[in-house]
Amino acid sequence: MNDPNTEKTSPATDPFVEALLDTVAGRPTSADLTNDERDLIAGIAEWAPGLPEALAELDAETDQTSPTPVRVDDPIAQMLGLVEDPAVLINGRQLAAIRKSAGLTVGELAQRLSQRGWDVTTNNVFSWERDKLNPPPATINAVAEVLNVAADSILTTNTQRAQTLDVLFDDEIIAAFLDQWSRESNVPVERLAEHSKRLLATAGKRNATSATPQTLLAILEHFKNLPSFLDPA
Repeated sequence: MNDPNTEKTSPATDPFVEALLDTVAGRPTSADLTNDERDLIAGIAEWAPGLPEALAELDAETDQTSPTPVRVDDPIAQMLGLVEDPAVLINGRQLAAIRKSAGLTVGELAQRLSQRGWDVTTNNVFSWERDKLNPPPATINAVAEVLNVAADSILTTNTQRAQTLDVLFDDEIIAAFLDQWSRESNVPVERLAEHSKRLLATAGKRNATSATPQTLLAILEHFKNLPSFLDPA
């Protein structure tokens, strides 16, 4: 059954998304972030000037009269899970079953997502449950949080082109970039790779992705320019 106190006790959103929304709204964030996450938030606005306008769609209080769509080829948007990823597919039947078990109607699920800052309508949820529309990974994570389940429980296991961050980091292009970065910074390749993987996993809240090595390379080039990327959190 529905707990009438759920909406009062649930957090508005997770700290990283809260920081993104604060950045979009032009206000300082009070989210509890690591130094790396704060640097990434600051860097997004500088490195991808079109992204804040697109992220404004996530803020329910932002004027949405002329929203700018997220570019599907934007590497940061891809890694943050803000665009649809063929490697992360929602299972409509499983989503419907879990939603019903949670005692929520389609409209109530959409409303709770909207209250957390996600631009989701009742029609969106209907389309997800009928496998007619696949939301971006970040939205899937938000749905799982509302339903209090692991994201994997509402994903199809028959994904295609899925690979892990570990596989991407083994690519020759990435290995060559990390080797050069290591020589320039006098930091072991292993530390650079693990630190990057950890930040990407935290930001995207997933390991499966269809992102290309070129996408990852663009992200690593951005990480390389973060002032305190290798500082302790």
